[in-house]
Amino acid sequence: MFKFLNKIRGFREDERGSSTAEFVIVATTFLTGFFWVFETGLIMTKQMMLERALDITVRELRLYASPLYTHDYIKEEICDKALVFNDCSDMLFLEMDEFDPSVGYAKNYKCYDKENEIAPVTTWSPGSRNEIVYIRACIIIDPLMPNGIALFPGTSETGVPLVADTAFVNEPD
Repeated sequence: MFKFLNKIRGFREDERGSSTAEFVIVATTFLTGFFWVFETGLIMTKQMMLERALDITVRELRLYASPLYTHDYIKEEICDKALVFNDCSDMLFLEMDEFDPSVGYAKNYKCYDKENEIAPVTTWSPGSRNEIVYIRACIIIDPLMPNGIALFPGTSETGVPLVADTAFVNEPD
């Protein structure tokens, strides 16, 4: 019994390795915070690039109204301008609908469901002349840190949804 107590006492008095334990606690906390900040910046960059690509594409659509602007063409243009997405053409969903200012636009966004591999049914109505048109793009991205998605509202186990939307008026003839 005394041998055991002497070993415990010796272990308690030995200070070798104490700085290693402190380093592990501090470094883990610091690196976790660093990666959360890095991932947040990356997600914000992707959100900004999606909004920018949608705005540039809609500007071209407004200025050069043409029957060539189909759903697939606009999707391709957005994916070409937003350079930061993997598999953009398969994961990006567009929705276009007429907009009534007196009613507003409160529809929920729809994104690709990766877990069940379900593609949502979206409306695509380019509207007529002098009509306000609302367009929304949605894509789900994979986070770097799976536990970090709890910081973002509206996230699911399958990823972080990024939604960009804008409205424009179809110019008169």
